[in-house]
Amino acid sequence: YLELQGNVKTKQNVLIYPEMPGTLEKVLVKEGQKVYKGQVLARIDDGGMSNQLAQLEANAALAETTYQRQKRLWDQQIGSEIQYLQAKTNYLATKNSVEQLNKQLGKFQITAPFDGIIDNVFKDQGTVVAPGPGAEVFRIVNLDNMFIEADVPESYVTSITIDKAVEIQFPVLGT
Repeated sequence: YLELQGNVKTKQNVLIYPEMPGTLEKVLVKEGQKVYKGQVLARIDDGGMSNQLAQLEANAALAETTYQRQKRLWDQQIGSEIQYLQAKTNYLATKNSVEQLNKQLGKFQITAPFDGIIDNVFKDQGTVVAPGPGAEVFRIVNLDNMFIEADVPESYVTSITIDKAVEIQFPVLGT
C-alpha cells in the first residue's frame, strides 16, 4: 500500500461580502451553524431607508387612488385627458420607485447563497462594513459534496485506477 497525506476540500466554499456599506446591525448566525439557501445571515443598518420606503408607499397608495378616480372619470368622458395621463404617470412612477427602493433595501441583508455550514464569522455586530476586498463577513461551506486531494508520486500513477479501494484516516478525529 501507499501512504499519502491529502486535504479534504469542497466545491462550495465561499466568502460572503456585503453588497452595501453600513454598520453590521445584527449577526444572526454563529460558526458551525447549518444554514439554508436564502436564509438571512446578517443585517446592515439601512441609514433610514426603510423610513423613506414607508413614506413612498403612502405616496404610492395616494397616487393609485387618484389614478383610479381619474380613470373612472375619463371612462365616463368627464375631465380632461391630460389629468388622466398625469395621474397614471404619477402612479406608475411612484410604484416603480417603491419597487426600486425595495430592491435596494434587500441588499442590506446578507443571505446564504446555498445550503451549508458557517465555517467562519469574520465581522462582529457593530462593525462598519463595505463591499470590496478584505470585507468578507462569513465563509460558508457545503459539506455534502466533499473530496480528498493528494499528490501521488509519478512512479505510482500507473497503479491507480477508478474504483480502487482506499483507506482514509483522520488523526485529528481519532479515526
